[in-house]
Amino acid sequence: MAIPSGLDAQLMTGEQTSYATAATVDRGYEFRAEALSLEAQRIESSGLRPGKRVLRTKRWFQGQRSVGGEITMELGTVSFGRWFKHAFGAVSTAQPDATNAPTVYKHTFTPGPPPPGLTIQVGRPDTAGTVHPFTYTGCKVSSWTLSSAIGEIVTLAVTVLGRDETTATPLATASYPANLDLLTFVEGSLTVAGSAHEMRSINLQGTNGLADDRYVHGSRLRNEPLEIGAEGSQARVYSGTIEGEFSNLTAYNRFVNGDEAELVLLFAGANIAGAFNSEVKITANVRFDGTTPNVPDGNVIMQTLPVKVIDNGATSIKLEYQTTDATV
Repeated sequence: MAIPSGLDAQLMTGEQTSYATAATVDRGYEFRAEALSLEAQRIESSGLRPGKRVLRTKRWFQGQRSVGGEITMELGTVSFGRWFKHAFGAVSTAQPDATNAPTVYKHTFTPGPPPPGLTIQVGRPDTAGTVHPFTYTGCKVSSWTLSSAIGEIVTLAVTVLGRDETTATPLATASYPANLDLLTFVEGSLTVAGSAHEMRSINLQGTNGLADDRYVHGSRLRNEPLEIGAEGSQARVYSGTIEGEFSNLTAYNRFVNGDEAELVLLFAGANIAGAFNSEVKITANVRFDGTTPNVPDGNVIMQTLPVKVIDNGATSIKLEYQTTDATV
C-alpha cells in the first residue's frame, strides 16, 4: 500500500509523435507541486416553458474539454532536456570533446517549432493508499519560468496546455534517471555585457503563443494549438527580473539610455569529465526596462531590473544544457 498522501505521488512523461495520440510514459520527474486538471464546459438551455423554475435534465449538455496547469520541479543535471525541448522547440546536440570526454553532451535549445506534445501521467494517492493514474495527452508547454534565489534550489515551473484527461490508462511504474544532482544558487553566476553582476534573485520566463481556442464542430476536444502572436507579432516572449544591491549607475544608465546587452546566466554543477561540468547556461540579448532605485528604509538599497529578450539579428536567446544525456 502506498503512503496515503501526496508523499507517494508520482509524475511521468512520454514523447508523443502526433498531437492526438498518447505516448507510453517512460521518464519520471521529482516535483514540488502540480496543478494539472480537466476543465469540462456545460451547455445549458435558455428555452422557456410554463411552470419550470429549475434547469431540467436533458436541457444541459457536455461541451468543450481542456486540460492545463502548472508543474514545479527542482532543476536537475540530467533528464531536463525533454522539458527544455518542449519549452523552446528547436534543439541541436554536440559533444565538446568526444575523444577525451565521450560522456559529455551539450544540447542547445533555441526558439523553434513546437513539438507534437507530451503525455503526462500524475499518480495521486487517495486516503486508502491507492495511487490513481491521471493521464494527460497532447500537453504543450505554453510558458515556463526558471527561478533562483539565495538559499534555494533552482526551480523550473512549466505551464502546460493539454488535450484531454483520462483515468483509464494503467499507472506506470515510476522510474527516475540515475546520477541526478540538483543545482542551487551556490552554482549560479550572472554576467551582463561581459562583466560579473551580483544578484540575490533572478526569474527568467518564456511565453509560447499558442492558440487555445481551436475547437470545431463534431468534437469536444481541441485541435492542436498552433503558434500565434503572444504579444502582437511576437509568437515568443522572453522576459525576466533580476534583483540585487544598488552598487553603481551602470544598470540604471542602461535603462535610461535604452541600451541592450548580452546576459549570461550560468549554473555549473559537478564535474563530468576533464574540464566539463554539468551546466545550464542561458545566453540572451536583453533590453533593460527599469527601474530607479529607491530608499524604503535604512537597509542596503536594492535594485530591481526587469529585462526583455530582443533579437538583434545575431542573438535572441539560447539555453545550453551540458549533461551526460546523449539525447533529450
